[in-house]
Amino acid sequence: MTRKHKSSKVIFVAVISIALSQFACSLFTGQTIYEDPEHVDFSAEETAAPEVQAPVVEEEVYFEQDGIKLYYDPQLILDVEPYMETIPASSGEGMSMAHPAYVHFDLSMEQAHVYIAPVQEYEAIADFAPGIIADLQRLNEGMSNFDGCVPELPLNKFFHVCGHQQFNANASRLNFQNGTGSRFVTVYGIQDMAPVGNENLFYIFQGFTDDNKYYIKIVVRISNSQLPQTGEIPNEVYAAMDYSVVEQYFDGFEKLLNQNEADYAPKLDWIDAFLQSLRVE
Repeated sequence: MTRKHKSSKVIFVAVISIALSQFACSLFTGQTIYEDPEHVDFSAEETAAPEVQAPVVEEEVYFEQDGIKLYYDPQLILDVEPYMETIPASSGEGMSMAHPAYVHFDLSMEQAHVYIAPVQEYEAIADFAPGIIADLQRLNEGMSNFDGCVPELPLNKFFHVCGHQQFNANASRLNFQNGTGSRFVTVYGIQDMAPVGNENLFYIFQGFTDDNKYYIKIVVRISNSQLPQTGEIPNEVYAAMDYSVVEQYFDGFEKLLNQNEADYAPKLDWIDAFLQSLRVE
């Protein structure tokens, strides 16, 4: 019994000696539990201030010509450096029609042309302008205000006007970033009837900035899967002495194109989105 008790003391003393030696080692090395690489310290996560992220400011992009800026969504427009020009003013002498100086952005990648003209200068230089502008503004208030062709300021190379439109399909009112207007689809016939086909099918938008400072006109070449590439007018329509026959013929195309906007390429809603992204200053 005495020997067994003595051996227990020896074991106890040995354990105490080992513990003391480990403690001594920690004193010499200077290592503590907080420096143990296997120890996870949560206090830093609890006390560290959250990192503040600076807000991301997206830089606006625009095309500029003679002080007129056309802001756009770079995700919708592919042209990086479009052709830009200023068309000099015309007093309307000879075969030309009067118009003020205006700018032209040729967005060739989108088959689109953007024309921007100052409203007051247009009204001052062209006697027909005030009436057409008033009609366009009434049209922008409601598409039901006009039953015939859409009033149109002659602001592009071939100065198309209302009387040149053979039909007005897919008419709709649209807003852009700082203005309002309306769009339609047509084929122009200037001196004679023009065959209805994809080679001469256009999307037209006209509108005004909210401050009525600028008139904006957009012309986009489009196609429709229901139309041939090159159309042909039937002989009986050409030979018709009754103009109602001609009207009925073109009305048929208007009804056809109104049936399904998904038949267009590019899609009309894509062109609408492109247009709605614009801002003119």
